[in-house]
Amino acid sequence: MRVSTPIRAAIALSAILVLASCSSSNTPAPDTSSSSTDAVADRTATVTYAGLVSPSHLDPHRGVTENDIGMLRYMYDSLTTVNPDGSPAPALAESWELSEDGNTFTMVMREGATFVDGEPVNAAAVVANLNRMTTDPNSTVAYVLAPIIASSEVVDERTVQLNLQAPGGALPTIFASRTGMMVSPKALENPESLAITPAGAGAFELVANVPGSSYSFVRRDDYWDKDAYKFAKLEYLIQVDTATRLNALQAGETTLTSLVGSQLQEAQAAGLKTWEMEGPGTAFARMSLNSARSEFGNKLVRQAMNAATDRQGIATTLYADQCVPSAQPYPEGYFAHSDTVDDSGWANYDPALAKKLLAEAGLPNGFSFTAVVPTLSIYNNTALVLQQNLADVGITMNLEVLDATQARQAFVTGSADALVGVYGGSTDPGLYAMSAYSPKSGDNPGGLTTPNMAALIVDTQRSTDLKERGLAYDKLMEEVFEMGPAQIAICAPLGVQASQTNVYDFIQTPSLGGSAAMRTMWVAKK
Repeated sequence: MRVSTPIRAAIALSAILVLASCSSSNTPAPDTSSSSTDAVADRTATVTYAGLVSPSHLDPHRGVTENDIGMLRYMYDSLTTVNPDGSPAPALAESWELSEDGNTFTMVMREGATFVDGEPVNAAAVVANLNRMTTDPNSTVAYVLAPIIASSEVVDERTVQLNLQAPGGALPTIFASRTGMMVSPKALENPESLAITPAGAGAFELVANVPGSSYSFVRRDDYWDKDAYKFAKLEYLIQVDTATRLNALQAGETTLTSLVGSQLQEAQAAGLKTWEMEGPGTAFARMSLNSARSEFGNKLVRQAMNAATDRQGIATTLYADQCVPSAQPYPEGYFAHSDTVDDSGWANYDPALAKKLLAEAGLPNGFSFTAVVPTLSIYNNTALVLQQNLADVGITMNLEVLDATQARQAFVTGSADALVGVYGGSTDPGLYAMSAYSPKSGDNPGGLTTPNMAALIVDTQRSTDLKERGLAYDKLMEEVFEMGPAQIAICAPLGVQASQTNVYDFIQTPSLGGSAAMRTMWVAKK
């Protein structure tokens, strides 16, 4: 009798899985609605959040992973933000306009916003930041902005004009992420200090930290948005183990944390509040391949590995079906997801096809490679299931477990064959597209591309209209699957968090996730 992959994976992982055991599914979830409460926000409260990954850099323009952004948001406001439907909304910039001829993009800064050191967030500050992001040799966002922005200039105290050399329709949502995070011009005079003393325009000031372990923040009294972050202090702890995070929450040591798989039922059974997004966000579990290493330059090999990946098995075994399987990087319902592209040859679990493709590639006996894996339990468990999936078709996948930042650094610098992890999501689909499909960019160290790819990526950025951009992404996805992506997308997790019962209004949105939900969240007085 042949044992199915999900069951075999569960058996193989039984000794090491740290996911909490599933409690009775009949236990009702606590009411997370705050619409009918008499509770009052405690503005003096300290919120303790248990996070997974320490930031690769406290300078928003030099970090190497999108997983930094959650913590960076507390210290660095961005020029814009995004609504639940993916459309842009004001933040530090209160308004913007793309000229009719598409040659200029003009922004007006919010009056009264300041950096943590008291410097104003004005047009000159924005110009200084854009110049730095596009020209600094250590910038990790230059590949996004430099091809679009030719120059920037101050129009008046609050107005800045960007002179464009490529379509700027995506700028309103691109600026909602790392690329829109503004640093105090005074701090830019000594940029190396940002690694220790962040100087943003966000709501919080970092007052103490033990790198890789804990970060202490105090809310600024002069922050421009008085209704955001209705608590006084934030303690951000790094707890890489999933069981440890839930245990700490149950013990009352933390206020809030994310959940994985069956932990949802356990948290509900323990009487904790749980918070779930209605659908998947823009984050997804993945394995990234360096097309310049091992056998990954061969499209047949990349397709075989996709066919060998049991996405539903991983979603069921590791995520308790709280992760939506997909070979596409954008979730269904999101404007960049293609409903027209035929990705079935990549998405369907078909070990027989995988073996056939390997034989056609001249590798009937398979091959071996090494994947780096961050030291987080869910990443390790995903890697172990993928390892078994690939072994079933004759491919040997060796694992090297590293610190999360080291693992990411090894891949982006081209010294690793592959990386198993999670893409942390983005406010604009172009941020992922440019990283994954542009030559020698962060997620594409092997330089895999096509003659048409650059032009298709540009086309996705021409319009500010999401419907028009969606049509352009249909064509881009057709090209991606024709090329054969070096990114094995697995599934898009549903945002699931648990909190103490006195937490209210933790509102997660698909493009921003849990970190931005802190903005609306509040803790009731006891």
